[in-house]
Amino acid sequence: MIVKRRTPKIEGIIIPSNWDDEGNIKGVSLHTADEKEYRVEHGGVGKELLSHIHRKVEAAGKIRERLDGRLYISVRDYQPLGELSEEIRERN
Repeated sequence: MIVKRRTPKIEGIIIPSNWDDEGNIKGVSLHTADEKEYRVEHGGVGKELLSHIHRKVEAAGKIRERLDGRLYISVRDYQPLGELSEEIRERN
């Protein structure tokens, strides 16, 4: 019998979490409603989330917790769930 594992999905807002010396965004995290932060691994599909900053998404992928307690997600797939909020649009 073959048992298929379901890929975990989490829902949250994409927030910048890493910048280069010139202030350009180089990495993002996914912040959930229960106040958890998942750092998005930059490879593969994860780097596409740079274009979804301040948007709500549902992301599926492998989740890991490092020894220091930080959570990481290697995104395999994602679905945007909403547009930028009115307040954020006004700031941009």
